Amino acid sequence: MAIEPLPSSRRPVRSVADSIDRVRLALGLSRPDTFATIEEHWTQLVGSQLAELCRPDSLRGGRLVVATEVPAAAERLRWQSRDLVAAIADLCADTGAVERVEVRVRGAVPDP
Repeated sequence: MAIEPLPSSRRPVRSVADSIDRVRLALGLSRPDTFATIEEHWTQLVGSQLAELCRPDSLRGGRLVVATEVPAAAERLRWQSRDLVAAIADLCADTGAVERVEVRVRGAVPDP
């Protein structure tokens, strides 16, 4: 009985990291390190006053969602959204990571 090589028509083997990247892109998710970088430098990006009042909530499909309980802070962030997008692009060296900022005002969570 002769041993024959495997057929060459098989798809190439991909690494797990490549597969995860493909799934991430298909779902419109950002790279985890991009969101972590935004969180880490949040005060630098928006200033100390706004950083105390709001926080990045999620990043998906180029849309950074920022949460706050203060409507005035939300309005200020909306006015500064273009500058924030540009600052994030400079910080992350990725102009497509954040394409727009969406600010959501959420009610305060009552203390138990």
